[in-house]
Amino acid sequence: MTNEVETKIKEIAIAKQDISDIYLGNLGTVDTDLHLPKMGKQGSQFSWQSSEILFISHEGKVTRPTYGVGNREVTLTVTAKYGEATVTHNFVATVLEEVPENTIVEVFDLEITSSEAADHLPSVCVVKLDDQTYSTADVTWPEELNIEGNHQEINGQVAGSDLIVKLQIKPDKRLEKEIPKKLVTKATQLIEDSIYKTSAERMLVHLKEVCVDQLLYSFREAAGLPTASAKPMTGWDAPEGNLRGHTTGHYLSALSLATYVTSNKVFQEKVDYLVAELAKCQIAMEQRGMHPGFLSAYNEKQFDLLETYTTYPTIWAPYYTLDKILNGLLDSFEFAGNHQGLLVARNIGDWVYRRLQRLSRQQLNKMWSIYIAGEFGGMISAMMRLYHFTKENQYLTTALLFENDKLFIPMIANTDTLNGIHANQHIPQIIGALDIYEETGEKKYLKLAENFWQMVVHHHAYSIGGVGETEMFKQADHIASYLTTKTAESCASYNMLKLTKKLFDLNPKAAYFDYYENTLHNHLLAATSHSFDGGTTYFMPLAPGGQKRFDTSENTCCHGTGLETLLRFQKDIYAFNDTTAYVNLFYPSRVKWKEKNVTLQQNLQANCFSLQIQGNGHFTLMIRAPKWADIQEVTVDGSQFSYQVVDGFIQLENDWQDSQVTVSFKAITRIHRANDNERIFSITYGPDLLVYCCEERDYQKVTSSELSQKIKNIDGKLFLGERELRPLNQINHEHYHAYFEEV
Repeated sequence: MTNEVETKIKEIAIAKQDISDIYLGNLGTVDTDLHLPKMGKQGSQFSWQSSEILFISHEGKVTRPTYGVGNREVTLTVTAKYGEATVTHNFVATVLEEVPENTIVEVFDLEITSSEAADHLPSVCVVKLDDQTYSTADVTWPEELNIEGNHQEINGQVAGSDLIVKLQIKPDKRLEKEIPKKLVTKATQLIEDSIYKTSAERMLVHLKEVCVDQLLYSFREAAGLPTASAKPMTGWDAPEGNLRGHTTGHYLSALSLATYVTSNKVFQEKVDYLVAELAKCQIAMEQRGMHPGFLSAYNEKQFDLLETYTTYPTIWAPYYTLDKILNGLLDSFEFAGNHQGLLVARNIGDWVYRRLQRLSRQQLNKMWSIYIAGEFGGMISAMMRLYHFTKENQYLTTALLFENDKLFIPMIANTDTLNGIHANQHIPQIIGALDIYEETGEKKYLKLAENFWQMVVHHHAYSIGGVGETEMFKQADHIASYLTTKTAESCASYNMLKLTKKLFDLNPKAAYFDYYENTLHNHLLAATSHSFDGGTTYFMPLAPGGQKRFDTSENTCCHGTGLETLLRFQKDIYAFNDTTAYVNLFYPSRVKWKEKNVTLQQNLQANCFSLQIQGNGHFTLMIRAPKWADIQEVTVDGSQFSYQVVDGFIQLENDWQDSQVTVSFKAITRIHRANDNERIFSITYGPDLLVYCCEERDYQKVTSSELSQKIKNIDGKLFLGERELRPLNQINHEHYHAYFEEV
């Protein structure tokens, strides 16, 4: 090989590496100008071309489409020149349409108790807009108020109008708060073949191979420690990025959960090493002048800037990133038994408390309302977990500082104000509300969580259970209107499952697991890469001819939650209280009920579910009667057994003695029509949402007569008319149609 050829190859490699190091932030939801770099790290010269200069200029200036036009995809082509080598690459950015300007036509009065008023007055009220949707508006109250224990009524000024809102302050009712009882879960092992087991095993292979020193790279740099010759993280977690560190938190959670479900020492060792090294970083950061307890993959500057209301992309959700680190540490304690993880987490919690308790409620409300920059993920849950593990009141106090009036107030009033708000920014806040209820018994938090779940599941969810389009909730019951390539963010479904399980544990009804199963089976299992690379879809495309794209190196939020999904939800297959075992999901699996000295093992075959009970004892067995099945017969040890269905569960009470329960059923076909256009529908057979593989971009037309015949099973293959259909969770890179049009 000549020197000239070698030089050319080297120059191409440098240009490619410089392109791979480009960091543009989150291109899935662009609403502000982009910084398009002119030079790469190793000296490549960059030039940029935009496919739509009306929305993004060649220099990165963003002009959002006017409301009603819709979002716009723009291709940004970078050309990297190094020496004589030239390399190009395309980035696809989605520019969000402008937010509509609406007029307030009605204001809804508020009511709180005197103790709530003593904490803080509501910062917003619910309003009706001229487009007949609901939202919230800021409220200004008189400066000098004397809040007494007796009934009071005060008036506030509604921002953006000349309207007044009335606030009723009523004396507290002296009711003793009762700490609720919850179901519990146990480590569950997947057995035999299933889509779940196959996907989980791929993830376990990936987690075994992950380089922990790479996960620590930015933490060590921020702490001034050696980076152990590791490579830096990439994408959203790159050293140039303002969200760096969040993926490490997700990996710590995933490794902890892997330890829990497998008891494999490889995962335990990775957890212990990662926690120990993060602890060293925490100490080193204090030695470098940062406040005691602080730990992140950058210094405290982003937190300082948030307190002066700095917007994205100058900063990017520092408390969101901290949440991932905190919950990763807490998972290491809860699921991998690492007590140092709890200690490091407590130090962070103390730092958060000292930082936030000095700020006024007005400052906090303004911080948390800043789009993206003020997103704080699961910080309420993280602080409540610290409170649960330690019973130290300062963590409960800190959790309450993250309360979001703009979400909680309309949810308590059971008013749907979700249109246009960031889905995954707010679902974790509702989970946090339930955490507060579980520890305090304050029922308003349960009420707002139940209301939110009902709204989302019945009025905002696609047929796969996922929600949101370009990360945003849209107008209630508008499904067909938003079947695009950027539907159903995986993060949102991950958090909806966490919320659903918490509600179920408090009130075990099958309706919760009907939704849970559908979302797990048809979205999150469908969102996982078929390779051993830890990949997850950011969005699950539901547009005709959509195609999955798996994130493996961009380190998006959904890549992070995807690392956990297959392991975190495995424990939810079963649930228990003192007298009852619940079978919630149907995947071949085994669980040990130590308190009863009983093992439950389930298997699933065509039209038959069996549960082997190994051990003896008297208890109640609750087997969910799924919506997708027509139950034919229930037998115990081969003999018919009488049963009743309670809250959607087949209830069986018995003195069990190494017994086998068999439930025979027929899978049924169900048609799921879009709320806003009944001609647009999707179809399920049994638990599987079925798709047709085809690259065409128009809806596949299905006649009413074809639809009336429903699904045909021919030699194990499923057909709708002449079209062969396949489960969405078996599709990898093929183009597919998940929704059809009836003609």
